[in-house]
Amino acid sequence: MSSDKELLNRILSGDFSPDELAGNPILVSLAERVYGIKIDPVKMTKPRDFVEPELATEITEVAPPTDMLIEVIGNIAPAIPVANMDLPPLAIPPVVEVKKKNGLRNIVLAGFGFVFLNLFGVWSYVLGSLCPPGDLCPTNGFTKINLMDIYRVNTGYGWSEPVQSGVFGIPDIVAIFVLGVALFTLWRK
Repeated sequence: MSSDKELLNRILSGDFSPDELAGNPILVSLAERVYGIKIDPVKMTKPRDFVEPELATEITEVAPPTDMLIEVIGNIAPAIPVANMDLPPLAIPPVVEVKKKNGLRNIVLAGFGFVFLNLFGVWSYVLGSLCPPGDLCPTNGFTKINLMDIYRVNTGYGWSEPVQSGVFGIPDIVAIFVLGVALFTLWRK
């Protein structure tokens, strides 16, 4: 065992020959990792497979557990007893809650509400007076605003029948779907 210990010390100091290591796969692996050299012939075995009775029963401590190889250089900072130090109390700043900006979520929610209420003709009570009588206006049962012709609410082209009469427009379905997915995504965050 002392020859292995001496050989290990020689490997760590860099003074070894590859012929000496060829018989010990653990030292060959160590030399390969430390110095990056390849030593032949080597039969590769894992350290857990390489068990000698002497190694398994005898454990040698290289250094005491308290010696962590830390070098202490003189009296750089003299030790000050902690009990004599009068430290002021730490000032902890108050916790400030950061308010999330929900502007986009509010806009999407308002758009979804507008389109949903429009399906049932709610906006005809607010904007129905803009349309001249006799045209296809809210007074004739056309109470839903056409989303593609929203800029023409003052004529009959801007109005259509509500969802209660079984009329669905493609822009209505697309708007409900897109705004619903956007609202779900924004609330999920």
